[in-house]
Amino acid sequence: MKDHIFGNLMDWANALDTLHFLRDSATLDDHQEALIQLLRYDNNWRLREAAVEAAMTLRKPSIETVKQIVQMIKRDDLYYNIRIMATEALSTLVPVIMENKDLNKNLVRVFINEANHEVSALLSSPVPPIFHDALDVTYEQIQKIAATV
Repeated sequence: MKDHIFGNLMDWANALDTLHFLRDSATLDDHQEALIQLLRYDNNWRLREAAVEAAMTLRKPSIETVKQIVQMIKRDDLYYNIRIMATEALSTLVPVIMENKDLNKNLVRVFINEANHEVSALLSSPVPPIFHDALDVTYEQIQKIAATV
């Protein structure tokens, strides 16, 4: 197994420094598998929030990375602030993923439809108004994109 670029996530300060370096040097796109691991890491809220913020800077997000963002939005066991941040990240990344010519357009279309369905389902469930508002903005963004695919 190859070493994780962020090292031991229990040593979160070093992981944060590495994440900030990758983001600032515009090389985070090359480490999306490791970013997904950070997004899934449940033992440190700082790392998770920093990973969501860093994900918004991706120039060529993978479908897998954006799917992980959708999974965070759906997680009832997460606090609303991170779910709102993930919703904003999704809104930012959907247009970017559409512009990525390297991705299979059929897979992108399927993903957009899935994301649309997931956000729509959350909008029809009881959630706090602040989360609902963030979902609504993202839903409108996805609707615009879905109309073009």
